[in-house]
Amino acid sequence: MYQTPLPDCLSVLGFSDIEQKIYLALLRGGTMSAYQIAKKNDISRPSVYHALEQMTEKGMTVLIPNDTALYAAQPPALLLRKLREDFTRSADAAEELLRQYTPPAYSEQYANLTGFTIILQRVKEIMRNSGTEIYLNTDMSLSFLREELELRNEKKRRTVVYSFYRVGCEDLCELYSHERPIEGHTPSRLMVVSDNETALLAGPDSEGTWQASVTGNRLLVKVISEHIHNDIYLLRLRNRYGREIYRDLHIMTQYENRQNMKTDTI
Repeated sequence: MYQTPLPDCLSVLGFSDIEQKIYLALLRGGTMSAYQIAKKNDISRPSVYHALEQMTEKGMTVLIPNDTALYAAQPPALLLRKLREDFTRSADAAEELLRQYTPPAYSEQYANLTGFTIILQRVKEIMRNSGTEIYLNTDMSLSFLREELELRNEKKRRTVVYSFYRVGCEDLCELYSHERPIEGHTPSRLMVVSDNETALLAGPDSEGTWQASVTGNRLLVKVISEHIHNDIYLLRLRNRYGREIYRDLHIMTQYENRQNMKTDTI
């Protein structure tokens, strides 16, 4: 298994090049003076003095009082524990302070995403952060979102799903489906609306790569919400009257002609 080189690890932890040389020299050689460190490692004495002062302040080295100032390396276990605590404390503080610079997610903005995995992660994030209602329109199996659906179900948050296919998870959502078999079908759409505030629209491009747009634009959120609701209304009308009603509703457009050539007719 590949391991990250030690210098790279130490750099990530905040060690400069000279600090790495001094710390490793002290680990190997034990307690030394600045003069001894400089001589054994071919580093100028002023550079060593300056670095040791900084390292002692950071807790990387320990100053041992003597007639001649001696230095020892802080034991790795103690040093790494301190660095972890410092990092966590700084990250928590930065998260709190940066909130004042962060605008509301997708408020009148757009984010474009590429790749099914990245898009699915964003959908999961939206579902977890959503409050009262989620609307979904998809022809992919809901097994991808089972954990999020279970969480929403536990919190008694409503999830409304429309699909042409048997997408599963009927026990975890309010599913309106045409009940087409999903076996062998290649997913082609994923539409999500969260709390009438955020919408995501995703599908594969001509080369099969999934693309998505996420927005908080009020008009687009409203349009996508209406689309999902109208699909459900048409399905319920068909189920109520027991026959295919769409043909009577067609207005003879190019869009309808194109759809009629596909499996997923309106």
